[in-house]
Amino acid sequence: MFRFTATLFAGKKLKTSIYNSIQEFNEQKRISLNTTSDLIASLIRRLTRIGLVALLFALLPTTLMIYQNSLLKAQNKKNQEQTYLAEASRRSAQMFIMGDVLSDINTELETKNSRKLSNTLVGRIVGLSRAMKPYRYLVDDQLIENPISPERGQLLITLCKSEIEPSFFVDRILQESDFTKSELQNVNLYGAVLRDINLNGSDLSNANLVNIDARRASFESAKLRKVDLEDANLSNAILTNADLSGAIFANTNLKNANVTNIILDSTKVDRMDWLSYLKDNLKLKGAKQLFEDYKIDSIFSKEFNAKVPTVLRK
Repeated sequence: MFRFTATLFAGKKLKTSIYNSIQEFNEQKRISLNTTSDLIASLIRRLTRIGLVALLFALLPTTLMIYQNSLLKAQNKKNQEQTYLAEASRRSAQMFIMGDVLSDINTELETKNSRKLSNTLVGRIVGLSRAMKPYRYLVDDQLIENPISPERGQLLITLCKSEIEPSFFVDRILQESDFTKSELQNVNLYGAVLRDINLNGSDLSNANLVNIDARRASFESAKLRKVDLEDANLSNAILTNADLSGAIFANTNLKNANVTNIILDSTKVDRMDWLSYLKDNLKLKGAKQLFEDYKIDSIFSKEFNAKVPTVLRK
């Protein structure tokens, strides 16, 4: 048993080197340089081999654990995606309900002399907007970062195009409905009445908002990248933390608006003193910080084929 154990741990080569060393010492009372070198080489080779084996045994559980964790993460991601997809399917089912509501809107507006809707239909619209809650969905096999509601966006677009009497639309629908986190990318809302609407957290990137009436509207933390706000009325609007990168401000009414912490990178404006105008003339909340963080330079714009005052970071 001792011989077997020694052979197992020491190896045949090291065992032979030790035996030769002992035999040589017994015969000559000394060990030659070659025998010593052979013994040391065998010893180093064996220790290295044992060390690698021990290292492999030590790394094996860790490797298996890492692999297992990666499998669990992949499984959890799949489960999460399935959950969001199920939610997205449930939300999409609300499109059928919206179809019925929009059909009833069309019927009432065609058959009635006024451009107002019945109380029952208004209640259905308000309830539907609140039921269409934001969710995450897959784009190119990846879940979008933040929840958003495409259905709310589609509902709002249709309502804006329905030519409902403006005051009735604002007082009975916009003020009571929930249009936060609406997906409104690339939409054309030219001349739309959006007074008092709450579009906090919505995505209106590349939208046409020319000539809109958005008095007292709230766009807090909304994405307004590259939106066209020419001739828009944003008086008393809340734009806190909104991303207006690349937006167009031309003859835009910003009286009493809140512009705290808005992002203005590459925003196009209609005057070189626009920042100081916001700060000194309009005295907007947050304008002082904008004046300190940004500057205006005349930059050539391919869109306008001319040099345009553009807001840049200092």
